[in-house]
Amino acid sequence: MPSSVNQPGIFSSRVVRRRVVCEEHAEITLHVGGFPLATPGQFVQVLCRSAPGDDEAVRRTRALEAWPRSDGSADAPLAPLLRRPFSLGGLRRFSNGCEIELLFRIVGPGTAWLAGRRSGDLVDVMGPLGRGFALPPADCRALLVAGGIGLPPIRWLGEILTAAGIPCDCVCGARARANLPATLDGEPPANGVPGPYVREFAQHGIDVVVATDDGSCGVHGTVVDGLLHLFQRTADVECVRVFACGPHVMLQAVAAFCHQRGLSCQVAMERMMACGMGTCQSCVVPVHDEGSKQRWRYALCCAEGPVFDASTVVWRQP
Repeated sequence: MPSSVNQPGIFSSRVVRRRVVCEEHAEITLHVGGFPLATPGQFVQVLCRSAPGDDEAVRRTRALEAWPRSDGSADAPLAPLLRRPFSLGGLRRFSNGCEIELLFRIVGPGTAWLAGRRSGDLVDVMGPLGRGFALPPADCRALLVAGGIGLPPIRWLGEILTAAGIPCDCVCGARARANLPATLDGEPPANGVPGPYVREFAQHGIDVVVATDDGSCGVHGTVVDGLLHLFQRTADVECVRVFACGPHVMLQAVAAFCHQRGLSCQVAMERMMACGMGTCQSCVVPVHDEGSKQRWRYALCCAEGPVFDASTVVWRQP
């Protein structure tokens, strides 16, 4: 059952399953007891190192953590000191707790450690943290935009919106098909949506446009090209809301697209986070603030975000 107080906490979770999603990405499902209420767009901070006394996990960790150092050597294993932030990609509750899903790109010793966990291993998580997406009114249509590792919160958001009866369409983008962190299930019927089915969305009845920079899958172009296709299908819809997560440059382009068309847009920002709780002040995002002398200020992505109204973000600083 969820915590009676919707406050973040530190939890010892256990690995339920893991899978390799594509060339660079892996997904891990964790069982957590007493996890608080959470919404898409929020995240957890994971301690990416084994607990003392877990000899087998430590042995496997040392093999994974032999990461090249700045001097070119890889003799000493690296144990990440700080927790790593991961967006929640799904949450299912049971009588004895819940399962949370983390989808991530393997880029360093921390994510390599997480990718190396096996069923039954313990993982220390802190969360849920940050501010998630605000759900649209019931009479709206949602256009979901996911770029690369921005897929997890968008996937979970689509699941929640369709369960609430809010129709959704989605565009997923990546550099190439091999880098797309999604499961492709062949070609869809002639419904005007280019590209293959994406299983994670199709199971909820959500049409997806896939866009790749090199044209190896779906639309040859960016997520904005795919978003234009989806927007053209909403000509008769009075209320359209856009929800996006991905790299900064992608979010800036999506924000500009929405501004030009008068569309409300929420963006989940990606920033390096050391603490995840607003203490270290390292994950700043410039936002408009008419009350300040400069007419803008720095907001903390971990505390005031990671989800922001796109119109409040200063995409090009003065």
